[in-house]
Amino acid sequence: MIRRIIKIDEEKCNGCGLCAQACHEGAIDMVNGKARLMREDYCDGLGDCLPACPAGAISFEEREAPAYDEAAVKAAQAKKAAAAESQSSPLPCGCPGTQSKAIHRAPAQEFPQEAGLSYKEPESRLSQWPVQIKLAPVNAPYFDNANLLVAADCTAYAYGNFHEKFIKN
Repeated sequence: MIRRIIKIDEEKCNGCGLCAQACHEGAIDMVNGKARLMREDYCDGLGDCLPACPAGAISFEEREAPAYDEAAVKAAQAKKAAAAESQSSPLPCGCPGTQSKAIHRAPAQEFPQEAGLSYKEPESRLSQWPVQIKLAPVNAPYFDNANLLVAADCTAYAYGNFHEKFIKN
C-alpha cells in the first residue's frame, strides 16, 4: 500500500532522541546515536515527531509501506508498560544520578606546611544535584532565590578554577 510515512535523514540527525520521545507509537528508536524508523507498521503518518526534531532530519514521504497497525502498537505499549511495572526501582528514573538533593559541605582540609609552602585542597562549590538542567526538577528547594549558571558540560574540566571563580558566592 502506498501511504504517507516519515523519512529520517541520518546525515542531518544529531542524535538528540527527541523524535523517539515524541513518537507515541514507538516507531522510532535510537540506533548507534541516530534516529531510525524501526517499525513502518507502527508509524501512523501523523508526524508528532516532526516538530520535535531540532535538526530538520524528519520529513514525510509517500511510498510503499505496510499499513498502520494500531492493534500491534497497543500491544507493544501494553507490553512496555507491564515491563516497566515489573521493574521495582525506587529511584525516579532508575539512575541514582537523577535523585534531586542539596549538598552541604564541610570546609576543606588544610594540609601541613612543607618547605614553607601551604596548600589548601580545592573545594567543590557544587551545592545541588543533578546539575543537568533537563534532569533538575523546577520546584527543587535549591532553586529558591538562586542564581543560574549555564555552562557547557566540559567547562568544569577545561577551566581549572571553575568552581572557585563561578560557583562560589
